[in-house]
Amino acid sequence: MSDVNKMEKHKKYSTALMLIMLITIVIKIYFQYNNRPLIMIPLLSLIAVMIINGYIRNVKLKNETKYICISLLFNICAASILQYLILGVSTTIYMYCVIFQILELEKKFLKILLSVHALLYFSAAIFNGILSGSENFLFNLVIQILAYSATTGMLYNLKKLEREKEEIKQLNEKLKLSNIKLQKYVLEVEEVTISKERTRVAQELHDSLGHSLMALAMHLEFAKKICITKPQKVEEVLEQSEKIAKSSINDLRKAVTLLNSELEIVDLDTSIEKLINNFYLVSNLKITYTKNRSINDLSSIVNTSIYKTIQECITNSLKHGNATEINIKITASNENVEFIVTDNGKGCNNIVKSNGLNGIENRIHSLGGTTYYFSHNDLGFGIKVLITI
Repeated sequence: MSDVNKMEKHKKYSTALMLIMLITIVIKIYFQYNNRPLIMIPLLSLIAVMIINGYIRNVKLKNETKYICISLLFNICAASILQYLILGVSTTIYMYCVIFQILELEKKFLKILLSVHALLYFSAAIFNGILSGSENFLFNLVIQILAYSATTGMLYNLKKLEREKEEIKQLNEKLKLSNIKLQKYVLEVEEVTISKERTRVAQELHDSLGHSLMALAMHLEFAKKICITKPQKVEEVLEQSEKIAKSSINDLRKAVTLLNSELEIVDLDTSIEKLINNFYLVSNLKITYTKNRSINDLSSIVNTSIYKTIQECITNSLKHGNATEINIKITASNENVEFIVTDNGKGCNNIVKSNGLNGIENRIHSLGGTTYYFSHNDLGFGIKVLITI
């Protein structure tokens, strides 16, 4: 059984006990005041109002703290009147049952009503002691104070323990829910990580291996064309093809090892020159590379992004545009670096972004840069990139 159910069960027992005590008090009133109707009728009416008030409080006003406090205040006052007029165990037990219900309230209301309860309880006890003229009045009062303090303290500790257990249970439930969410989050992160790694591998294969295979295919096609007219030139073309093939094998090995570290370009000038030299034997392709100053002082991540973008542009120019001329221009300043790659390929009016163009945008945008494409049918294709450094 949960702590909430236990508390509700205890509350029902307390309410039932209060009702039994009121019935007992009714019987005592009848026997004590049956010959004095002017006192008996008001007391019975008061008890009837107390029963109705208890029903409304426990059934109709469960979540209305303000009205519950007012209802309990009325009960305390009415019970203290009964305690004064009807001496006996029944009224005392009823007063203690009221304490149990007061302890259900929040701390600020609990302190106020408990203080009122103690004041009225001992006021009734003192008046009864004074009027009775008992010689043991002070002794009996001390006993009542000790009994009241012990009972109230015990009930308070029980309530506090129940609340703490309920809070611990709620915290455990929240912890379980948090653990479930955390496990779900870990799985989602793992899936996203795997997805990103797959995308990274695919992009690396597309950027490096795709470019190398394109260059290799062009060299072999060129060798096929000149094998009869220029047989001596074929050997040189095949040697270059062999170098490109070996480079492709190295790129493939990097991808197979899941790209444990991103390729870093330290010397951008040399890397671009090497990239262009892959096509120097192809007689119908001309690649022009210009820059306004040395660009080797850029960070490796910027160098890598520029290199891979130029690599992708060359591949697209040959693969999709059938270009024979490619122009690469890099302009660097202290604030930013701008580069433009254009070709004389067939171009297009409607640019459809492939994996390559999407990869360029993702790479440049991750550096806070911008990309702009321009093209037209039979007027080639161009890309302009601006990166703040």
